[in-house]
Amino acid sequence: MQSLRRLPNARNGNVMIEFALLAPVFFMLILGLVEFVLFQYKTYALNHVVYEATRNLQTGEVQTAANMEEAFKQEACDKAGVMIDCNAIVFDVRSFEELSDVTYPPPTFDEDGLPDNFVFEPGGSNEYSVVRASLQHQFITPFMDELFQMGPDLPAIVNAFCIVKNEPWD
Repeated sequence: MQSLRRLPNARNGNVMIEFALLAPVFFMLILGLVEFVLFQYKTYALNHVVYEATRNLQTGEVQTAANMEEAFKQEACDKAGVMIDCNAIVFDVRSFEELSDVTYPPPTFDEDGLPDNFVFEPGGSNEYSVVRASLQHQFITPFMDELFQMGPDLPAIVNAFCIVKNEPWD
């Protein structure tokens, strides 16, 4: 009990040294945890955006619009929320007659890391519409690129995929 009374008068600096050694590690762990949760949120949100936008392909709302691609992107932006920049989402929309025909070429990327072989070709009535989307996420916490097995200064890519059979709207 007597040592507790002497603690406010202690001047040896042990606490400061311990804090200086442990605080950077503690704060890096907290920042890494927050950033990982943000990455997971973007994954969930992108899946939701793709599902909702694909639903409008399925019902034919997008195909009956004057500008199909703009109507599709507007639907995606309406569902994106505040944490996702809908203009940063890159969509690849393709149509297929049969489910067994569904194939995707591997993505190729330009110098900015954006896919350059994505197309917008929504399906018609009774066809399969397949949507894949990607969104870049740049980590700021040190060592997160190594955790996700990326190179330094490369963004993490959040992906989503959805396939639906279009309704017979004709």
